[in-house]
Amino acid sequence: MALHNKIGEIGEEIAVKYLKKEGYYIVERNYRNKFGEIDIIAAKNDYTIFIEVKSRSSVNYIELAHSLYYKQIHHLRRAAIFYFAEKNIHLSSIRFDLIALKIDPAARKIDKLKHFKNIIN
Repeated sequence: MALHNKIGEIGEEIAVKYLKKEGYYIVERNYRNKFGEIDIIAAKNDYTIFIEVKSRSSVNYIELAHSLYYKQIHHLRRAAIFYFAEKNIHLSSIRFDLIALKIDPAARKIDKLKHFKNIIN
């Protein structure tokens, strides 16, 4: 497995642990449909939250907050709408979040974690 894939996997595991600790219920992970993939689908306080996880091992951690491009945001929105249709769920209050992680892959631990809430209006 390539290093960037390993870092991505570690990042998602850490994000799930963080979310559970913060009181989120994990509905689904790595949900895929024809529009794209959603890393984590969670629920909290009557919200369905679609979460993108960005992990890096380099010093470019700060850039993660700005690493979602218009095309990625468009796919994320469409994948979320399709999710509700596919699961036959009535549209509820939704939110799109980003969890940015700087990871030390050798130690399998985080150096930094930042949870950006409501990144898409």
